Amino acid sequence: MSVALPIPVFPGRILAVTLPAGPGGAPVTVGGQNDLPLLPEGEHPNAPAVGMEVRTGPQELPPALAGAIGAFAGDPVAMARKCAGDWGARFLFLSLAGCHPDAGGQSVSEGATIVREVLSATPAPVIVGGCGDEEVDARLFPAVAEAAGRPVFLSYAEEKNHRLVAGAALAYGHGVVSWSPIDINMAKQMNLLLADLGFPPDRVLIDPLTGGLGYGMEYTFSIVERIRLAGLTGDIALARPILCHLGDAWKAREATDASEGSWDDVDLRGRRWEETTGLACLAAGADLVVCRHPSTVVRLSEAAWR
Repeated sequence: MSVALPIPVFPGRILAVTLPAGPGGAPVTVGGQNDLPLLPEGEHPNAPAVGMEVRTGPQELPPALAGAIGAFAGDPVAMARKCAGDWGARFLFLSLAGCHPDAGGQSVSEGATIVREVLSATPAPVIVGGCGDEEVDARLFPAVAEAAGRPVFLSYAEEKNHRLVAGAALAYGHGVVSWSPIDINMAKQMNLLLADLGFPPDRVLIDPLTGGLGYGMEYTFSIVERIRLAGLTGDIALARPILCHLGDAWKAREATDASEGSWDDVDLRGRRWEETTGLACLAAGADLVVCRHPSTVVRLSEAAWR
């Protein structure tokens, strides 16, 4: 006797969002699906996109990362070219960490100049992240928005700065990444706040905060899954593509500790730690993931289901 398995049918659909590219580049469109990942019955018009981080300022890289990107890490323009070229990243996350007072203290004008140079060096879509210092970012985001010269996404808008970031983005035609601290209610509230400002919903990405494998991944997985289910079941405020940044995977002791002789090769372990974090995010419903190691781009691109 055959048994007909129930096929879930969701009333909602995730809004499609496009990350614009420069001249000659390929824009990245994500979202548009009406089903969960890994389920073949629904429509999945756009595959998840895998990008790489480009960081300014001094960096302390674990051996596995130093061997892979160390030759380019000190030059954001060269790193951007390498990421979008040989390493196959579909988009870039340009972190202006070097503008933080404790991480080099580059000026706001220097940060804006780096953004211009990176955007001139590669036509790949770019998300520009601030430095994490509230006072500096209050000056940095408007300067970046003005200097960019082509549409980017600003990361990130949170409750305390959403008016400033959204205002800068609206003034110059950019998108924003809406950030919340692993909290579905805050994720929804942020998108409602942006909507109240008249921000176009098709220029908003959700960043729910990503914990690395063994260090918060289970919380991230649950929240990403709940956000995606809410969007598919009709909550328009949460029907947005989700961005997950995998950088915290490299903060895990198990990913970088070479002193434990009974464990496997530390370089391989570090790569697998980031890859596994990324696979979990994709399985939960992430539409964009940001990697640090080139091999992770290859692995996750192969697993980016349609």
